[in-house]
Amino acid sequence: MNIGQEVFALDIGTRTVVGLVVRKQEKGYKILAHKVMEHKGRAMYDGQIHDIEAVSDSVRQIKETLEGMLGRKLERAAVAAAGRALYTVESVAQKNTSPFMEITREDVDSLQADALANAIKSLSGKNASEAFTDYHCVGYSIIKWFLEDEELNNLIGQKGRSISVKIVATFLPRSVVESLLTVLKRCGLELLSITLEPIAAGAVVVLPGMRKLNIALVDIGAGTSDIAISRDGSIFAYGMVPMAGDEITEKICEVYLLDFNEGERVKRELLTKEKVCFQDILGQNHELATKDILEAIKTSVYQLSSEIARKILELNGKAPAAVICVGGGSLMPGLTECIAAQLDLSKDRVGIRRREGITFVEGEEELSGPFAVTPVGIAVNALEGTTLSFINVKVNDIKVNILGQDKPTVLKALLHAGITPAQIFGMPGMALTFRINGELRVVKGKMAKPAEIMINGRRAGLDAEISDGDAISFIPAVDGEPARAKVADIIKNEDKINIRINGRDISINPDIFIDGRPIAPEEEIMDNASITVREKNLILSDIFNIISFKPEGMAGKLVMKINGNEAGFTSPVKSGDDIEIYWKNIPS
Repeated sequence: MNIGQEVFALDIGTRTVVGLVVRKQEKGYKILAHKVMEHKGRAMYDGQIHDIEAVSDSVRQIKETLEGMLGRKLERAAVAAAGRALYTVESVAQKNTSPFMEITREDVDSLQADALANAIKSLSGKNASEAFTDYHCVGYSIIKWFLEDEELNNLIGQKGRSISVKIVATFLPRSVVESLLTVLKRCGLELLSITLEPIAAGAVVVLPGMRKLNIALVDIGAGTSDIAISRDGSIFAYGMVPMAGDEITEKICEVYLLDFNEGERVKRELLTKEKVCFQDILGQNHELATKDILEAIKTSVYQLSSEIARKILELNGKAPAAVICVGGGSLMPGLTECIAAQLDLSKDRVGIRRREGITFVEGEEELSGPFAVTPVGIAVNALEGTTLSFINVKVNDIKVNILGQDKPTVLKALLHAGITPAQIFGMPGMALTFRINGELRVVKGKMAKPAEIMINGRRAGLDAEISDGDAISFIPAVDGEPARAKVADIIKNEDKINIRINGRDISINPDIFIDGRPIAPEEEIMDNASITVREKNLILSDIFNIISFKPEGMAGKLVMKINGNEAGFTSPVKSGDDIEIYWKNIPS
């Protein structure tokens, strides 16, 4: 977006909803207004909306409050999906290829499509058509290409018996996205953009200049702890632990017999008070030292830190150089020290990042602390265009919703519509493979007729970009016909005996056998046949059958010559010979 443009960002969390309006400036960003509200009840669990009406009420109040502050309507919102919803799947696909034919772009595209279909199936146990009704594909990237067992950077133009690819594909459950859309719709809002919470937090905390470092970012909220890890210049891994601040609250409630809201209040006062007063569900009042409460719940703090550390090690393969914690749950006393101990890092290598440390965002300074980092990140992501696109198209009148980080293409729309790679690319006709005198021969099958694709009535390719509202017409590919060949098609001229008889050129086929059985040149060759071709051993008498010349019953003398020399019935005939046969009258 350009300088001066604004965005309404919503961070719909498990315990609270944060709304803020942010403007892009020449240098950095400015928060124009913000509003924070807690859900009236437990409307969300682990980052997932469970009570649409309750969450909609909170969002509606925030929207109306901000509209009153700004004096104008808010019509579109940027939101984020919880990291708990993000599924990353590694998948492989393999195709057998002819070692005599170059690998084409179509082969590679088809292989990628097969790998994506396999990823969807492994994620849901369903086929692509059914699975795309359950999940949005965020995107996928290539990990490795293989020619047979050798890793290559590019397969096009190579030759081999098989090709394969390994990809990593990322998905969001459709229910997560749809629930967010429903909340926005009930509040009179359209979706401007959607991102993932760990991506949003990483955008403002793990800046590009820091991504050469191996850093783990942990967003500890109420329901989930979302993790993003940077290394070698990019954020390369995302993960989630289904535990966060609510686990601590529930432990306090269990130990001291409190309802959830009272337990939440006690947990927050542990941050600021040396003694905490509360009333249990039996009506008994208590006043306890903060250190005693922390001692009573330390097993839950240890468990949460242990799960976070385990997930970091799983994603990163080793302890990172540092851990940056954001989110309200990161303030729990002793939590960062426990994470450091679990990762065998010094305490100063695990820290908390607050909104105050984001120097390129100004305004509304009271929106502060680690709690404010993710909502600010959602706004910055939306202004910088690093969000997920969300468009609706039709494929042969089937409505398809597509979510992705890159500009969606026709290929992605077809896969979302449940169209298989075989329907898109077609299958080339089977090649015919056989051996002649031990030498392998291959006859190619006919190529498939490509699928016919049109966008809004105009012809398009699989890589064509699509936009919201496009109508795609698709006619499936037609498989190629299998290769066919007759024996006569594969006999070379040099295999024949080529002679001249009385001025006429004649070619005589060799002796031909398939699997030891003599065959005629008009017979079709079967796949994997073993053909033996042997030059005929001809003598001059054999020629009479070829030219229908009968030596019996004629008057005069029969003259036979090979290359001008007199010959007899048993004289051998070889290719290139010039033969003369005629009757010579004898004077009486």
